Amino acid sequence: MNIVLVDVSADEHFVTQNYHPHPGLAYMAACLEKEGYSVRIVDPVSSNNNARLMVKQICEFKPGIVGFTATTTARFQSIAIINSIKKATNAFIVAGGCHFHPTALDVMAKVSAIDCIVKGEGERTIVEIAQAVESGVGFSKINGIFFRGDGGVIETPDRPINLDLDSLPRPAFHLFNLKRYKLCLPGEKRLRALSAVSSRGCPCKCIFCSITAMQKHNFRKRLPELFLDEVEYLKKTYGYQAFIFNDDTLTMDRNHIVSICNGLLKRNMRINWSCLARVNTVERDLLSLMKSAGCCYIMYGVESGSEAILKIMRKNITIEQATKAIEMTVDVGIPVTALFMVSLPGETKEELRKTIALIDKFSSYSHVRAPYSITCIYPGTELERMAYEQGILPKGFSWNTQYTKPVYTVLGTDPYTPCWENPYLPLRDIKAIIFKSRTFLYKIRHIFLRMQHISLRNIIYAIRIGIRSLTIR
Repeated sequence: MNIVLVDVSADEHFVTQNYHPHPGLAYMAACLEKEGYSVRIVDPVSSNNNARLMVKQICEFKPGIVGFTATTTARFQSIAIINSIKKATNAFIVAGGCHFHPTALDVMAKVSAIDCIVKGEGERTIVEIAQAVESGVGFSKINGIFFRGDGGVIETPDRPINLDLDSLPRPAFHLFNLKRYKLCLPGEKRLRALSAVSSRGCPCKCIFCSITAMQKHNFRKRLPELFLDEVEYLKKTYGYQAFIFNDDTLTMDRNHIVSICNGLLKRNMRINWSCLARVNTVERDLLSLMKSAGCCYIMYGVESGSEAILKIMRKNITIEQATKAIEMTVDVGIPVTALFMVSLPGETKEELRKTIALIDKFSSYSHVRAPYSITCIYPGTELERMAYEQGILPKGFSWNTQYTKPVYTVLGTDPYTPCWENPYLPLRDIKAIIFKSRTFLYKIRHIFLRMQHISLRNIIYAIRIGIRSLTIR
């Protein structure tokens, strides 16, 4: 039986420099191939993110199963392709990932073309689904799914979390057209990069993060030696000299990251790599070791300059820890991006200005970027529950019914995903306060970028923000 796995992007004007092969699909494809199935991966890069071309590529393979993954941002593009595939083929359609899992009942009510939804990680589940489709035995004994049965949608018990990541086969990157991928490490534009994962999950409980819905705070790590074997194989097989270590938090377990770094040095692998880290999990000696082992870029989630807001977010870090971590990282010679969020629960003008001040402080350091984004609400998060409770998401809101706020484009955020909107601190006031604090050059550049999304409504809203920035206190 032929099986197609599909990754969908929301951006119609897709830029391949910002994309990398989907590691989850690569692992699922490898598990299916191990069981003898013929697998194809269709993704935004191979199809130029053209929906019609994606449908054509899928149908050409004459699949018995088509599996989709998508972010919430890409949900409508994905649903449109799913509907087209159902009309064109008799394929059994499976969906999963960080959008379809937490909205499973809603999406199956709204999208009749979807036959089954996978809960959580899908490597073992997709194999059992394939076996059931092939044999016609039914799905009731498969853990970790929603499926259509007599009387409606049936949910089976959760599948036990996979604690043995080393039992998985190497990801099937050979199914991607890697030559078309242009993603490079920040600051290393001549070095094309590929993802590699040494651990999964995060034990932290940040209210905005969708990892909880997928993995329930379970942190699991691979044997460093086997992870390094995989990296070495990818380097030799595909010629990559740079890697994105795509763990949720690479530095969560100190012994783990130390073993990886020592292994890289012992093997003399000479690669460059980047990672995500938490500011309360690094020390100077660890950062120095990471630097010597090839780390050339770290991204930290700082989120807010207010201790009070960090507590509301359950971030479990302090401003002092963030400042110390970023200064240490810069001192050892590793460039940094410190990520921030604005429009958070409980945020006032005073708290917002603390965040702006910390952004300005970090931005003044050499080799530090400190971008901010307006807080989006994602399904399955604690923030979603709070949004329903406070009426920010209305009763009856559906994640899988067409939703758009074009004005979000002016604010610099995704127009298809709802933002957290404090009733006493409107988004336009947040934007006005930030705009007022920026330099003249920043304002000119910002206006130019927003003009790329020009419409009469956007122009009017942008003018209102500009006027508000002159009057707000």
